[in-house]
Amino acid sequence: MISCKLEKVGDRVALILDADDLEALHVQVGDTLRLEPAAEGVLQLVARETAANDLHARGRAFLKRYRRTFERLS
Repeated sequence: MISCKLEKVGDRVALILDADDLEALHVQVGDTLRLEPAAEGVLQLVARETAANDLHARGRAFLKRYRRTFERLS
């Protein structure tokens, strides 16, 4: 079982997971997680696809990362 902590960050609430929990859930910082109500009041955690699985997002991230390099080459 994974235990997590809720903390107030500004006007929002953050779910705090340690590195082992992130690895167990196969998620990383920046991923979007969805909590869905399941039977008997239990919550089911669903990880949405990350940007690594979206080729267009990967391309945009690459171009953003190397934007200055491409500008100098032009």
